[in-house]
Amino acid sequence: MKRKQSIGEMISTLCFFGLSVYLLVFSLELLETGQTLRAFGGFVASVFCGLGSLRFVIADIVTRWRGY
Repeated sequence: MKRKQSIGEMISTLCFFGLSVYLLVFSLELLETGQTLRAFGGFVASVFCGLGSLRFVIADIVTRWRGY
């Protein structure tokens, strides 16, 4: 059953995506300056924010996989 996303859910999804892109660019800059550990932390945070922006897609995939 598909449900329509609210405006708040769409805004938070865009915020997660935007932060993911920002963290990726910032981490690449940290990597260039030799701050490897901080860059790695930024990359991890970027991945998790990217997954946060895909949370509804991930939930749909898990629902289909479980067969509900």
